[in-house]
Amino acid sequence: MVFFVAAAVAAGLWLLLLAALAAATRTPAVVPGPATAELREESPALVGLITGGVRLGDEAVAATLLDLAARGAVQIEEIGPELSLVRLRVPGTPLRPYEKLVYDHVRSLATDGVVATGALAEGSRNLGRWWKSFRKKVIAEAREKGLSRPRWNRVQAAVLTAAAAVPAGALGVAVSVTTHSSSSDGDGGFAAAVLGFGALVALMGRLNGERGTAEGARVAGYWMGVRAHLAAGEGFAERPAAAVTIWGRHLAYAAALGLAGRAVASLPIGRPADDRRAWSDFGGMWHVVTVTYPRRFLWGRPPGPIVFAALAAAFFCGFWTWLLGVVGSAVFDWPGSLNLPVAVLAAGLTAGVPIYRVLADLTTKAEAEGQIVRLRRFRVGGDDDPKYAYWLALDDGRTREVKAYGIAEELWRPLAEGDLVRARVGRRTGWVEAVEVLTGSRHRGAASYDDTGEHLLEAPENLGEVSVFGAASRRRDEEEPGGPASLVTPADLRRALGVPFGPAGAWAGDTPMPPWLAVRSCRYEATGATPVTVDVHAAAGPRAVFLIALGGTLSREKGRPVPGMGGRAMLYPGVVAARTSQGAFAVHVRSPAGPPPPGALIGLARAVVARAEGTSPVA
Repeated sequence: MVFFVAAAVAAGLWLLLLAALAAATRTPAVVPGPATAELREESPALVGLITGGVRLGDEAVAATLLDLAARGAVQIEEIGPELSLVRLRVPGTPLRPYEKLVYDHVRSLATDGVVATGALAEGSRNLGRWWKSFRKKVIAEAREKGLSRPRWNRVQAAVLTAAAAVPAGALGVAVSVTTHSSSSDGDGGFAAAVLGFGALVALMGRLNGERGTAEGARVAGYWMGVRAHLAAGEGFAERPAAAVTIWGRHLAYAAALGLAGRAVASLPIGRPADDRRAWSDFGGMWHVVTVTYPRRFLWGRPPGPIVFAALAAAFFCGFWTWLLGVVGSAVFDWPGSLNLPVAVLAAGLTAGVPIYRVLADLTTKAEAEGQIVRLRRFRVGGDDDPKYAYWLALDDGRTREVKAYGIAEELWRPLAEGDLVRARVGRRTGWVEAVEVLTGSRHRGAASYDDTGEHLLEAPENLGEVSVFGAASRRRDEEEPGGPASLVTPADLRRALGVPFGPAGAWAGDTPMPPWLAVRSCRYEATGATPVTVDVHAAAGPRAVFLIALGGTLSREKGRPVPGMGGRAMLYPGVVAARTSQGAFAVHVRSPAGPPPPGALIGLARAVVARAEGTSPVA
């Protein structure tokens, strides 16, 4: 009991330290200034940051586009109640990095320099990465002007992290002593210490983020005075985005200050595209296409599964029909001789319709040609091994309401929204048998974001957003989708495993790690005859050490330290994990032949650690 009291006291002292640092680093209070119509030099996005508790909302992106329109870089035209257009112009002045981010996205979507406002959510960008890049660029300017700063510096974060080890260790000792006296094994103490440490560091991370400065509070007070003036009488809430031609930059600042809801809602540039409402310019004019995803019993599945489902449904329908007939014969005057024929008839009708549809599609090949407006996948089952249904929706120019087709994963992955394709489809079953890209989407490779290092910075909303393995590796990771691909290359894998591999691809699984660890993953697949896959997982910061336990979770076996690496690496069957000065990683190899030899994994781990530390000459 004494040990638990000691652990509680240590935790209390740590919480007092956390509270003291949180109080010392809180954002200064903003005192609104007098109402005024005079605008300062800060951009609408910057105003949205400092007046919104040093947090950016979706309206900052729309306000930026409105500001570009007010300055002549773009033009917003209202064509009708349901359609407004953004027309590109040549910027008359240099754009800020985050303004260029917005301008480049609009340019990537435009046809002949024009895009519908509703289509601003379209495109092939990674919205999460795009939004994070926008946010970091705004924060970079705020820090440059002295309006904001990180809540905790590295010393404060290190002190809190190191101090968290004390109550966590005390908890581990308390549990270990208790379980030892109960004749149990001593693993409970270590587990309690790890969980306690993780909980404390997670709490610390929740309080971390950007905070305002005294100068930021003074400037925010001035802009709150501008807000009071704008809210007094111009009715900005109902002004459309095209009204920027009349109201100029005042409408942009009204949007940033939360006063122009209609204009912001009409410019969805910072929001994800709607799965069921797509914008298309197929045929030359922008229009809305409504997409539906039917239930997957008779639609969107290969012929084989449809026939199997039809036979299964026929069996159950026939069985219950027969059972109802038996009950009817016993209670009413229903002739028992009809029970079996009626059941067979019901089963035949149940199976006949879907089987007829399958046979009709197999004997009559249909082609569909148009522009891909939606590529989606939805999870349909599987907890340990997730399974997905893949969908493709085409705008063929003939109707504004389309049903998405089901498609195999290997056909779905190479496609992009905006591709002009010709597909061989089953019109009655909704299944794509083959697809040919006639013209690639203009979104492919479009410069829809620019995060080339100058404005990359540590600006987490919480500690879990710190990028993987520091600034140098972060630049490589954000240039290459997959992040951890900068640590492990196909050449590394070929040297270690003796099998050729292709480039890193997306990893769609879920690691059994807590979300606050912010694990980033990628997958390599062998290009030879042997179906070998390699998953690479990485995390950053002091908490990344927990990733080393991933090997034990995946292999369900106890690991052993890697010789010669000073306890920094652990080896498990098919998995090797290690930590570096910047974070930790785990490499998981799957092969039909079983786990690779330990020497191969050890050599791979050493190469990865050397590269992460900047000492590896291997490309």
